[in-house]
This record gives sequence, C-alpha cells and structure tokens, in this order.
Amino acid sequence: MLSVATGYAAKKMCSCHFVAGRTAESIQKEDLVISPLNLTHTVIDPVGFKVSTTLFGMAAQTAVYKENLGCVLLQGKDDYHVSLKLPHDPDTQGLEWPLGEKRNKQAVQGVDYKALDQAIEGVFDPSLEMDHIKTRAVVVVYKDTLIAEKYAQGFDKDTEILGWSMTKSIVSTLIGVLAKEGKLSLTDDHLIDYWTDNRSAITLKDLLQMQSGLSFEENYTTVSDATEMLYKSEDIVNRAARLPLVHPIGSHWSYSSGTSNIVSGILRNQFDRHEDYLRFPHDQLFDPLGMHSAVMEIDESGNYIGSSYCYATPSDWAKFGLLYLNEGNWNGQQIIDTSWVNFSQTAASNSEGRYGGHFWLNKDHVRFKDVPADLYSANGYQGQFVYIIPSKDLVVVRMGLNSGEAYDANVFLQSVISAVDGE
Repeated sequence: MLSVATGYAAKKMCSCHFVAGRTAESIQKEDLVISPLNLTHTVIDPVGFKVSTTLFGMAAQTAVYKENLGCVLLQGKDDYHVSLKLPHDPDTQGLEWPLGEKRNKQAVQGVDYKALDQAIEGVFDPSLEMDHIKTRAVVVVYKDTLIAEKYAQGFDKDTEILGWSMTKSIVSTLIGVLAKEGKLSLTDDHLIDYWTDNRSAITLKDLLQMQSGLSFEENYTTVSDATEMLYKSEDIVNRAARLPLVHPIGSHWSYSSGTSNIVSGILRNQFDRHEDYLRFPHDQLFDPLGMHSAVMEIDESGNYIGSSYCYATPSDWAKFGLLYLNEGNWNGQQIIDTSWVNFSQTAASNSEGRYGGHFWLNKDHVRFKDVPADLYSANGYQGQFVYIIPSKDLVVVRMGLNSGEAYDANVFLQSVISAVDGE
C-alpha cells in the first residue's frame, strides 16, 4: 500500500500541476489531505516535467508529464517513450458557447435566475473554499445555452478538472463513433486475442453494461485489482483482461474499472498505428465538440486509462453532456447514432435500473426521487457529475471533492429544475 499511496500522490500532483496549472500547495491541501496521502513528500521538477513522491523516504514513485497525454505514472523508467503531436486548437474565443468560449449574456425566457443562483449557491461552501460541501464548479446548460456557472476559490472557467470515472462515458462514446462507422457492434465477441476459453463469448454489450462476469475487485483502500491496475502496472488493459470469469456472462452486474480499460484496449486494437489510436479521441470527439481543454491520460505502454483519467474544463464537460442531450448530433454533424444514445440509457438487466451503457440511470427514480426518471449521467469519484435530463432540455455539471451527504444531488437538481421551469 505504500507504493499505491505514493503512486496516487505522484500522479495527482503531476496532473493537477502540469495539466490543470494548479499550485503544489493547493493540491497538497485539497487533494492529498487524507491519511496517508498527507504524509507523502513530493518534489516537482519543472524543467524535467516530472514529479517524484516518497512516504517516509520509502516507496518512491515518479510521474512524468507528456504534452497532449497528461501525466504518466512510470514503473521504473519510461520504456515506451509514447508521445503525441496535435495541431494547434482553432481560435474560437469570438464564437458564442458552445461553438466557442464567448458567454451569451442574453437571458433565456422563463428561467427564474434569482432562484437558479440560490440553488447553485446552496451547493458551494459560503467561503468558496473546500470546507464542507466542497463543490469546485457548477455549470448549467438549458436549451443549448449556458445559463449559469460558478467556481470555488482557485478555479475558473479555464481550469481543467479530473472527471475520474466520467472518463468511462467518454470511452463508451468513442466506441459509439466506431459503431456508427460500422467497425464495431454491440454483439461483437471474441474481443481479446487470448480469450480462447469461455471469455470469448463476452460481447461488447456485456462489457459496456458491466455484466461480463469477469473478476475484478473495485477497492481503493487496499491492494486490489483496481489499485494494482492503476498504480502498479505498465499495461492496464492486460492487467484487467487476464482476470478469469467468476459469474456466467450477462447474469451479474458488477461495477468494474477494469472492464472500462478492457474496452479501451479493444478500441486500440481497431487501429493499425498507435498514433491513430491516440489521435482518435481528439479527431473524432474533442475537436468536433470544441472540447479543446480535454486531455485523456495513458499508462506507460500507451493505453488510454478509460476508467479514470480525463481532464477537461467544466464547460467542456457540459459540451459532452450536450452531445447526448441532442441525441448525438453536434451543430449538424452526427457524432454518434441516436441508437447509441438510446443504448446508453438502456438499463443493464441486473442493475436494478441504475446503470446503462457506461452511464448511470434514474429508472423509476431509483437514485433521485424528486428528479425526472429520464435523467442519466456520467459519474466520477468524489462527486464529479454530468447530469443529462432530456425531458427538461437540461445539462448540469457539478465537480468537487465530496459526493456524500454534504452534497445533496436530489435537492440541488430539483431546485435547478424548478428555476428553469420558472416555478
């Protein structure tokens, strides 16, 4: 566990500093405050673009920053030397959001802006620090218009924030892009070359709905499949895909970050050149949506860590939600088929209406009793959420460090809906 702790701290410090541009002091104070992370000692090398972390002088771990790929946690030295060059982002500052970064100051008819401001203020600590509720950002999009945004101290509209498991929904979307092109299908099986046993019958649908039957321990408090994969492995795909079946395929729902990284590996296998795989999220998703802040991070061997590591500004996360609200269409371009959007909202048979195709659901109000049942969302650790509510033409992004009782999503969402309904 010492090396898991130092690996987490090195990775977090590296990404938050070099990707998000935050100070070491704020990262240590806010993101590495719990034990034993608060006992780690971290050194940032601004010239070598790397971070080294130890715990009581032991279990040294190093993360290195790579342009366009974020930070990579090394297992020893960098044996793969993965890199990615991308064209410069187009200048969209003069265009109105969501096509650009200019905020539309025109009020949307029917919205009670005073009530909306009160609803948003209610999920921030009054000091705008990370004290109790620990919200960092809220963005509200109604009828394709960004109608409200608010940020905690130290954050603004240009600060990239880690989505954690919201990255799973990104990876599913990338699979959806290839499905639209006819290159992949939900019924595809024989997905991994060495799955020559019963695992060969696992379909892409089984993986995306978390019903593959594969073993995976999703536990971050001890040495587990999850912590070994993220903090002790050069190749996260191989680490997850080597695990055996423990349930009949399709019979058991079990949330698994390993599953999402297997999907990332399946995505990689669709490309003859590694560079094409690395460029694919940018060429086919981020650039068309204008999500120019988005950075997906890799393991040492060059797999996108589809379970956990995508950074983007809150308003860019909102663009991702807006893509789904508009049924896969972006400014006239069909990024993913409407059928893929529908699949994302289709409950896995054993999830009790909670989970679809790498998105969380609210079927029969199973998660939020006072919010429309058609809500679905990309969710991430510590309270990262992109809520999509089609019946209200609404996308709500909330990002922070607390997803417990201090942040009551049901009350917050109900208040936002009341405000846009003018009630």
